[in-house]
Amino acid sequence: MTRRQFPVRLAYAMTINKSQGQSVKFVGVDLRTPVFSHGQLYVALSCTSFDRITVLLPEEETDSTTNIVYPEVLL
Repeated sequence: MTRRQFPVRLAYAMTINKSQGQSVKFVGVDLRTPVFSHGQLYVALSCTSFDRITVLLPEEETDSTTNIVYPEVLL
């Protein structure tokens, strides 16, 4: 019988809405899927200092991210 061990590090995750108003040490943002509403990206990136942010970008090179808006909700 063989036993394999993998290094495990404790980590936490929360939604962008839950992080609003909080300060955290490190932030990771996955932009491979579009940001849901106006201001969410700002909230995600403003929780910590610039040098402590990690961003996952899509495979293709783009200068922007899609911001999804549902007009029927805004009525």
